[in-house]
Parts: sequence; C-alpha cells; structure tokens
Amino acid sequence: MRRVFFGLALLYVIPFWTVHYLPTVDGPCHTYNAWVVRQYANVREYPLFQQYYEINTKPYPNWIGHGTMALLMLAMPPLAAEKVFVSLYALLLLSGVWYLVGSVQGGPRWTAFLAFPFVHNHLFQFGFYNFCASLALFCWTLGFWWRRRARPDLSYAIGINLLLWLCWFSHIVSFGLSLLAIALLWAATLRHSDWRRHRLHLLLLVPQLILPIWYFSHGSGGVYATNWPFGLQVLYLFGLHGLVSFDGFQVVLAASLAGLFAVLVVLTLWRRGRPFWRETDALALLAVFFVVIYFLSPDGLEGGALLKQRLSLYPFLILIPWLSPPLSRRGQRSAVAALAAIALLNIGYLVRLYRGLSHTMEVYVHGLAPIRPNTRLLPLLFNRQMFDVRGHAASYVALEKGLIDWDNYEAVSWFFPTHLRASVPSPVIREIENRPRLLDVDAWKDRADFIYTWRLPPDDPFASRLNRLFAPVSVNHEGILWERRAQ
Repeated sequence: MRRVFFGLALLYVIPFWTVHYLPTVDGPCHTYNAWVVRQYANVREYPLFQQYYEINTKPYPNWIGHGTMALLMLAMPPLAAEKVFVSLYALLLLSGVWYLVGSVQGGPRWTAFLAFPFVHNHLFQFGFYNFCASLALFCWTLGFWWRRRARPDLSYAIGINLLLWLCWFSHIVSFGLSLLAIALLWAATLRHSDWRRHRLHLLLLVPQLILPIWYFSHGSGGVYATNWPFGLQVLYLFGLHGLVSFDGFQVVLAASLAGLFAVLVVLTLWRRGRPFWRETDALALLAVFFVVIYFLSPDGLEGGALLKQRLSLYPFLILIPWLSPPLSRRGQRSAVAALAAIALLNIGYLVRLYRGLSHTMEVYVHGLAPIRPNTRLLPLLFNRQMFDVRGHAASYVALEKGLIDWDNYEAVSWFFPTHLRASVPSPVIREIENRPRLLDVDAWKDRADFIYTWRLPPDDPFASRLNRLFAPVSVNHEGILWERRAQ
C-alpha cells in the first residue's frame, strides 16, 4: 500500500512538467516577485527592481513560496524553480496526509488515498502557492502533535514550534487553524490524571503568540463581509466545490468524492462498539468545528480574499485520519484499487487540460516578444473572466526582461515580500483588472513605456484615447502591444 501511494504521489507532479507555463492565475505573479527577490542586488542587469521595489523583511506570512523559489533560482531558471516548488508542495501535502493518518490510526492507511484530488484544488489553480504549502504543513503539524502528545519533551517543543513557524510563514489561515486544532484536541483528549503533562503542551506553545499579536497590531486589511446566500455556502462546502476549477468533469469528481466521504462517515459510526467515544473522535469534533467556522466566516480578512473557499478544504482533510469503516483486508485493497484508478484518471485529465491552458498562455505571452528589456509594462485584459490563466501571464515576460509589471498586486499589498517604494505612485489594481476602460490614459503616459491590451475592440473609445499617446507596435491574435509615443 505504501509503494502504491507514493508511486501515485510521484505521478501527481507530472502535469506540472508537461507544460511550459503552469496554468494558474496568480502563480506568474508569485514567480515574478520571487525573481525580484533573487535579482534585487543585480542592478547591472535589472536596474528597475531596486528603483521601484523594496524588500519587506518583516516577518509577514507569504514568505515560504517566495523565499524557496528565490533560493531555487540560484541553481535553475525561474520557470523550473516554480515547477520544483509546486512539485514539492504536492509531495508534501500527500506525504503529510499519509503521516497524519498513520499518526492517528497507526495501522492501514488506505483512507490517505482520498487526498489525491485535493492536490490540484481550486486555490492551487488560482496560484495561491503559499496557502497550499500551508495546507501540507497543517497536516504535518497535527500529525506531529498527535504522535508526541503523550511526551511533551524538549524535542517535541522544538519540533512543534518549528512546524508552526513554517506554517506561519506560509499562510496565516493554516497557522491559526493549527493552533485552534491543537487547543481543541488538547481539551478533548485531556485526562485529569495527566493534567500536569497536558498543561505543559500549552506552555510550550506560548512563543506562537508573538507573531500573531505583532501581525494584527500592524494589520490594516479589515473584514470583507460575505455576500454568499446560505444555500450556495452549503452547496460549495458539501459538494466539495473547493476542488472545482475548470469543467463538468471536476464537478462530477468532487460530488462523487463528497458522497464517498458521507458514506465512509456513516460506515465509521455504524456498528460502533464500546466505548462509543474514543480519543480519535476528537478529530470528528474538530471537523464539525471547522464547518461552523466556515459558515461564520466573512469572505476575507486582513487583506486576504477567498476565505470561505480556503476554509472549505479543512473539514475534509481532518476527517481523512478519523475515517475507519469496518472493512476487511480485502475490502481495503479494493478501496485502494478504486481510489488509485480515480487518481490516475484525474492525472490524465489534468495533463490534457494543462497542455491546452498552457498553450493559451503562450499565445498571450507571444504578443509581448517585441518589448524592450528594463522597461515598464501595463497589461490590460478586457472581458477578464473569474478564472483566466492569462490574468498575470505577463509576469513571466516581466521577470525574463526585468520589467516593472504595473499589475503586480503583491507590490501594493502590505503582507507580501516585495513592496513598491513610497516614492512610486501606487496603481489601483482593481481599476487595472476590473475597469480598464475607465483608466486615465494621460495619467499613464509617464509611468508606462508599453501597454498590452487583450481583446480590446477596435471601435472602443478607450482605443482612440490610447492611440493619442501610445502607438501600436505589434498585433498578436487578440493582443496589441502599444509603445509610448515620443513626447
């Protein structure tokens, strides 16, 4: 079973390596900013990076992806570093679920095969690399705590704090839920005879309060109230729509997996002998707690969006180590075979889909070929869709040619490693991405050397305003590259 699981895990990185560009929405932007970190001191080849950006050395979350890719870029090109990082994420998540299941059950780990569809989840396809890395660290953290909860010694103290700090520097949501999970599991498994030892667990986690207190004392992102109807929230969570990014195949896969989870929950509770309450049932209680958090949460918090979509994944991940239906050894082998077949089918689907989406990105990026290195680019997508892999694809050219990408939303956020300098006028990203037709072209004549428009109708009034100050230098399918006219 172990060989089958980890053999499949290795196969799950294949889709990343069959394409030139990874078809995610924000992934190119993360890779670009990691390249800025990597080349920041290289002012000879990339002079604009230091002129426009500064590196934020404060201990904000979101450093894991950028820092790891920047280090990988010392030895390989940026696109390869991105693929290595997401491959490590996939392997870390799957091995983390395997480790968590083994920590809780200690026996056969066939339920870990339920984790494969979670690798290419909706948040990953949005390019939220740091958050996805934190999902893997969440599993490793809880698995480590469960294994070592009976002996909170020095090695435990070092290990749990290191894991939680790694979780912090990945994403604050997984960090916060890890602490909440440990607290709830600690209380649910507490025995009066072990009070002194259990109390030590909390004392050893005191260092984890420092960074959150500092973060929220400096935060300014506010709360984004939810506008989801309750019925839609129910459908999204229990239909496992957090795994759906593309088409009907994923809808069917997610619904089937959600149904399988429901069946396994019923089978786990069915024919439950005595004692009815077991220590591992604290995980089921934790899953219910996560469901409540999902429904009570806003849409965003402290600058982070898509909060409900993120929270929808945790109840299912935490159920995987709890599920223990009364299956015989033969039944477990049959379950592994069925889940492995579904995982293989999903790989084939992803390879085919990724190739098509990567080609879409290549067509878009090809239109930026004439742009000069070390210039400033404003990419504008008209009729932008919710999930559009062209959304930040221009960042791949920006890192290659040392451009300033004015659609770099990270540089105007306060919790990412790269920031625009205070002396640089900050662009309004919402206008660039959602209302490009309303942009004041005159305001960009001294800030952008090139403007790249995609799907701009020739008779659009914006085209005539743009043509006064920028001249079209190349046309590529539905894209036009405009260069600033000589003043």
